[in-house]
Amino acid sequence: MKIEQFCELLQQELNEETAITPETNFKELESYGSLSAVLVMKLVEDQFDTEINPRSFRNINTVNDIADAIGREKFN
Repeated sequence: MKIEQFCELLQQELNEETAITPETNFKELESYGSLSAVLVMKLVEDQFDTEINPRSFRNINTVNDIADAIGREKFN
């Protein structure tokens, strides 16, 4: 999956009207709420068969951070 495709999936998952790019801080989006972290972690698990530790997720703010956390090689 290309990183741009993941951005689109994340935008849909968060019901965000604003386009999400690899540099977007998704935690600052208007649609980001208390359940959003769970949604993002579940999306990563479903798409990449990889889990992000909830403690590590605190330091993840952008799609680029997600790519770094799970491995850039998973994005083609």
